[in-house]
Amino acid sequence: MSEALLAKPMLVLRQRQTSVKDLLLGMTALGASDLFLKTGSPVRFKISGKVVSFEGDVLTRERMEHVLGCFMLGEERLQFRAEKVADLVYASGSARYRVHFAHGHTGPYAAIRLIEQDIPEFAGLGLPANVQHNLLSQRGGLVVVCGATDAGKTVTCTSLLNEFNQKRQLAILTLEDPIEYVFEDQSSMVLQREIGLHTDSFATGIKAALRENLDVIFVGEMRGLDTIEEVLRASEMGHLVISTLHADDVFACINRVVGSFPPVEQSRIRQSFASVLQGVLFQRLLPTVDGGRAPCIEALWPNTAVRSIIRGGDITKLGSYLGKNAGNQSFRESLQDLLQAGRISREVFTEQMANLPVSG
Repeated sequence: MSEALLAKPMLVLRQRQTSVKDLLLGMTALGASDLFLKTGSPVRFKISGKVVSFEGDVLTRERMEHVLGCFMLGEERLQFRAEKVADLVYASGSARYRVHFAHGHTGPYAAIRLIEQDIPEFAGLGLPANVQHNLLSQRGGLVVVCGATDAGKTVTCTSLLNEFNQKRQLAILTLEDPIEYVFEDQSSMVLQREIGLHTDSFATGIKAALRENLDVIFVGEMRGLDTIEEVLRASEMGHLVISTLHADDVFACINRVVGSFPPVEQSRIRQSFASVLQGVLFQRLLPTVDGGRAPCIEALWPNTAVRSIIRGGDITKLGSYLGKNAGNQSFRESLQDLLQAGRISREVFTEQMANLPVSG
């Protein structure tokens, strides 16, 4: 990192000379979750789920080179040029930022996320009571939290882990790319490993974890066949494995896990997945009437019938098991609950009803 470059003004924003450091500090002042710096475009922040442009200079290639130089030097820059992508965490005082660089059609761009330092209280996330109860009662097997980018998946998992940390005496391991929230040991011991820094991959990190007699393993993302295979193996051995997946609903999550494998392997994976799966959560963050965001949740807690359907492969049959009558939660039901509680507006409700998940 170059602190001198970070503090050096590089553009005019709202008629003021502004440095990258100023932009990072501005995220907190504006209540922004993300900062976007794209070649050929103005500075943009994401505030309450909406991307907002700010009047000022556009980010030329020269300015983006300045941004790159703030965060990467020497070999890191060469590696970025070769791989076209880079991820890192930048810390300044009590603030931490997840920084992602990539190349687009106009040139390099950066997506910077502010990492909240205080892990949110699990009880304050706004999850339905039955979902909270089921998550907290898990002792082994696999729990998958799915959704799009910026759906709050990591926050849900991290808050759950911290609840375990506070209330139970466990050995917990997180495998992350990169490490976001930093845990302090409380009733439990929490080990944190970063992909690329402490272990080569999620898969190798899980393999090592199986020799460490751990209770809970958090895998930041189920990315690739090797990772999914090791997640299933760890779950079969009695560990509680919690992970995230990019998927558009509960059905898509299950199909993606199985469909990641060649057809000849899928029957075996369905058998393994069905036996270890303890829960699938799909979530979206919706704008609330008070200017915040609330999770809208779809949840499936497998019983014997659900496991049989997963083994058989016809996932569309799961639709009748998603409602509260079956002990689960559909997206539609969660949406209606949020409206009735006055958390979301009728406009948001109508928009989401027109865009229901396939399984919702």
